Amino acid sequence: MNQKAIWTGRILSGLAIAFLLFDATMKFFMDKLPPEALEAGAALQWPIELMPTVGAILLVCTVLHLIPKTTLLGAVLLTGYLGGAVASHIRVSNPLFSHTLFPIYIAAFIWVGLYLRNARLRQVFP
Repeated sequence: MNQKAIWTGRILSGLAIAFLLFDATMKFFMDKLPPEALEAGAALQWPIELMPTVGAILLVCTVLHLIPKTTLLGAVLLTGYLGGAVASHIRVSNPLFSHTLFPIYIAAFIWVGLYLRNARLRQVFP
C-alpha cells in the first residue's frame, strides 16, 4: 500500500482516537460541564453517577486500540461500545444523521483507518 493510504489511515485513526479520548475524559468531569452539555447527556437518560464508569470503559478500549499489539482487540471493543451508543440514541429518538449515526461515523474512521495502515487486516479483508 502506498504512503498516501497509510497516512490517510493514520489521520482517520487519529481523529477517531482524539474524539474518543476527549469523550472519555469529559465523562470524569460531568459536574464541571456547562448546562447545555449536561442537558444533552440527560437526554440519553443515563444516570450521571455512572459516567465515570462509562468513561473508564471507553478509556480502556481506546488505549487498547492505541497499542499496536492490541489494536484489533481495541477496535472490536470500541465497535461494541459505539453500538451501545447507537442504541442509546435510538432509545430516546434522537435525530438520525446528527446523533444516532454519529457513533457509526466514528467506528468507520476506526476501521477504515486500521484497514489502511494494517497489512494483516488487508490480507484478511482484501
